[in-house]
Amino acid sequence: MHTSFLSPTELQLANDILVWAKESLASENENLKRPRGNQVVCPFVGPSIENDSFYFTFHPEVTQHAEHLIEEIMIGYIPEFLRLWPFEPSDKLKKALLVVFPNVPDKQTRVLDQAHTNIKSRFVEAGLMVGQFHKNCDVPSVYNRTLLVSRSPIPLMAIRQMAIHDILFLGENEDWFQAYNVQYGHKFNDPDKLESFNAHLLEYYVRAKARFSR
Repeated sequence: MHTSFLSPTELQLANDILVWAKESLASENENLKRPRGNQVVCPFVGPSIENDSFYFTFHPEVTQHAEHLIEEIMIGYIPEFLRLWPFEPSDKLKKALLVVFPNVPDKQTRVLDQAHTNIKSRFVEAGLMVGQFHKNCDVPSVYNRTLLVSRSPIPLMAIRQMAIHDILFLGENEDWFQAYNVQYGHKFNDPDKLESFNAHLLEYYVRAKARFSR
């Protein structure tokens, strides 16, 4: 599925997206209102760029009315993402793959929202997270619902490794929580050992575990 061939247009788009990622995702935003730690919108973007493992792939063949095609493409990237460097457990969070759909019309970018809903469980099962970004995306910050954090100039979907803070996004669904619990449940066995900037996650974890305890 993946090809290393890029056209001049795609190279320019990749540069534009990289600039957007640095300015909008890897920078602090005072409106984010995260209770602890820094106010960087996505703490994984900067390290992925610095580690040279912030990857791009393009699908210009996707134009319109292509929800199922987008889903098929994205699911196909699960094994490909797992094969991407780096492989060391300590560095896996420094890896991201942006799947770009440059020819989806502006008026139809919400097709990515529906595709995201339909494929999220497949990614979570694999220990991954997937998110959609486009001009019309209404996904807000967890801590400030008036701040829209997933608006990008080019339609794309991003894949990364599941992280401890993803309890914020996975605690409302039993299957998602169980997948999260396999990877990060042990981190909450001794709350005193949680990093200070992750201490507030305990509340979300305890609430989800009580809801879905078996």
